[in-house]
Amino acid sequence: MKINICNLGPINTASIELKPLTVFIGENNTGKTWVAYTLSAIFGETGFNKYLKTYMEGKATETYPPLDNALSQLLTEGNAQIDLVQFASDYAQAYINDVARLAPRWMPTFMATARMNFDNLQVHINLADTQTALLDKITRMQVEQKLSFDSHRQTALLNALKESGKPTLYFYSEGELLQKLPQRAVKQFITTQLFQILHQSLYSNVSILPTERTGFISSPLNLTEEGRLASKNFLGKTALPVKRFVEMIAITANTSLAERNEQITDNPKISAYLKLAEFLETEILRGTVCFETVGLHQELVFQPLDNKQKLEMSAVSAMVKELAPLVLYLRYLVEPNEWIIIDEPEMNLHPAVQIEVIEFLGMLVNAGLQVLITTHSPYVVDHLINLITAAKQDNKEKIKELFYLEQANAFISQEQVSVYLFNEGTTSNAFDDEWVIDWSTFGDVSSDVARIYPQLLPAIN
Repeated sequence: MKINICNLGPINTASIELKPLTVFIGENNTGKTWVAYTLSAIFGETGFNKYLKTYMEGKATETYPPLDNALSQLLTEGNAQIDLVQFASDYAQAYINDVARLAPRWMPTFMATARMNFDNLQVHINLADTQTALLDKITRMQVEQKLSFDSHRQTALLNALKESGKPTLYFYSEGELLQKLPQRAVKQFITTQLFQILHQSLYSNVSILPTERTGFISSPLNLTEEGRLASKNFLGKTALPVKRFVEMIAITANTSLAERNEQITDNPKISAYLKLAEFLETEILRGTVCFETVGLHQELVFQPLDNKQKLEMSAVSAMVKELAPLVLYLRYLVEPNEWIIIDEPEMNLHPAVQIEVIEFLGMLVNAGLQVLITTHSPYVVDHLINLITAAKQDNKEKIKELFYLEQANAFISQEQVSVYLFNEGTTSNAFDDEWVIDWSTFGDVSSDVARIYPQLLPAIN
C-alpha cells in the first residue's frame, strides 16, 4: 500500500509504502510519530466513525450507486444483495481516500492540539499493489449481523449475511418487519456493514502503544463509575492515541481468559498470539504479567520466574513497564490482520533487549500481524538487516542459534519490510538497492563522539 502525505507538521511531502513491518527512523521532530498517528486515525476506528457520520449526513464527496440500489431494493422488496468483491474492486480505493480527505477536520481533536493547523494536509492512498490480497480477505470474510430494537426478539427486524468463501452480502427481513423501521435506520445499517467490510479489509483493527505507555501502565484501574469518570477527566485534552491506549489496558483488565478461549473456538489463529504473549513473558521479561483485584481496583502485577513475590508495576524495572502492554495486547485483544503501531519500542531497554524485541516483532509479523515502529535505535535497524539476511538462507534451523531468541520464525523476508528515513521535511528509503543502510541519522553522531575524544587528550595532559 503506497501513501503520499503533504503538509503534515514538519513533513512537506513524503512517500511511503506500508508493508507487514514498516520502520520509521530519523532525528527528533522530523514527523515520524505525526505520520504514524495520522495513518492510525485514517485506517482505524476514528476514520471509520467520522466517515460514516459524514456520509449519513450527505456531506461525503464519494457516491456508491450499488449501495443506493441495494437500499431502494430492500425498501421495496424486503431483500437485496451486493457482490462485495466487485464493490471493493470498484470502490475500496475511492472509499479510503474519501476517509483521508476528511482528516484535516478531525486531526486537531485526534492530536489534542488547538495550535496546529491541518487545513493543507493531504493524504493519498494507492491500493493497486494490495488489491488482490484485499479482495481475497473480503471473499474469506464471514458476516452475520442483526438489527433489532428488542434484545429478546427471536426474529431480527433486519439481517446482513455473508458466508466465508462467497462474494455476496445479503440483506433481508422477514414478513413486514422492515416496515417498522425508519428509512434512515435501514440506510445506516446497510451502510455500516459495507463501509466496515471495506475498512477492516485493510486492517481489521489499529492499536497504538504510545511513548506514554510506561506511565499509564502503572496506574490502578478503578472499577467504579466514579473512578472511570475521574480517569476520563484526568486524561482531559490528551491525544486520542493515548486515551485509546488507556482504554485498551482497561479492556484487558476486564477480559477473562475464558472469554479469550471462546474467541479461539471461532478463530483458532488467535491461539498463536496467546503463545507469543507467554513467550514474551518467559524469554524476555523473565516473569509473568497478570491482573489482581485489590478492593475496587484492578491492579497489574508482575511475578519474576525465580520469585514467588508479586510486584506492583511501580516497583518493577522499566523494561517490564515497557513491554507489559504488549503482553496484554497479545493475550487478550489481538486478532489476525490487525495493525499495531509502537512508538520507540526500544525505549528504556538495554541494547540486548532491543535486539530481542526486533526479533520478537519479526515473530509477530510472521504470525499474521502488521507492525509499524518509530525508532532511534541503531541496534534495532542494524539487527533487522541480520533477520532479513537470515530469511534468505536455506539452513534456518541451524543459523537460528546465532540469534538472541533462537527462533527461525523471527526471520523476515525483504519483501515484508520497508524502512524510511525522515529528514528535512521528506522521507527516503533508508536502504539502497543492495539493502545497505544509509547510516547518516546514526553515523554522524558516532563520528562526532569518536572525533571529540582524541581532541580531549592533549587538553587533559
